[in-house]
Amino acid sequence: MNERVFKPSEKVLYEPKRSRLGVVGKPSDWLIASQVNYKDVLERMNIEMVDIPIEEMTSLGEVDPGMKGAEAVYERLKEIVLRERLQGVTLRCFDLLSTVKNTGCIALSKLNDEGIPAACEGDIPTLLTMMVCKRLTGELCFQVNPARIQPDGEMLFAHCTLPLGMTKKHEYTTHFESGIGVAIHGELPTGDYTLLKLSHDMQRMLAVDVELTRCQYEQNLCRTQVWVKSTPEVSRYFLTDPIANHHVLIRGHHAEKFK
Repeated sequence: MNERVFKPSEKVLYEPKRSRLGVVGKPSDWLIASQVNYKDVLERMNIEMVDIPIEEMTSLGEVDPGMKGAEAVYERLKEIVLRERLQGVTLRCFDLLSTVKNTGCIALSKLNDEGIPAACEGDIPTLLTMMVCKRLTGELCFQVNPARIQPDGEMLFAHCTLPLGMTKKHEYTTHFESGIGVAIHGELPTGDYTLLKLSHDMQRMLAVDVELTRCQYEQNLCRTQVWVKSTPEVSRYFLTDPIANHHVLIRGHHAEKFK
């Protein structure tokens, strides 16, 4: 392991106060290395994982295709969070597209802004990464996918949801893959950020300080799009041995806190 990808210590992983995290639906089928051993998570991180059937969301039925429907998705998900006494949640959100006919983007954005880490696509390792970030830094998290990778360390990351508290301005648009519902195009301030990811088995963690250099907007990508400058070593990591699909971007340089 290089200095940026390391085995996290128990001090980094362990939550002094036990948390409950909800998994609404299973991880999306296309995700890489997103299944975790719940017993190991409880032992190593003091976090209890709670499975919740996706039918608790899809039973909403078809909702308004605009913001009214997106808010209805938020209200249902918030009800689950409160009922199950959850400190964080991940949602198999693509199942909503064919049933509810709207997205989970607004719901996850609002929960994150409220201090409840919320991840897309049922991605459990990303949610665990968010929990570690919240405890060690208190920063809001933007769940991202790499879209373009240059060998010199410049990379484009994109996703359709993020906490609005991270943005300098934003607008609402449609979800990229489906073209329906409500998604967020946000512009983030340039400057210092940290890129992070904890592996599904909690044996590897990436923590690297990066610079966000500019934002863009293209119709053929997820709606919030940011260019990040790092090093050729980090580009090689993404091209040859990434921990998984999604990573987490937070404001400020915090890599040392995770080591």
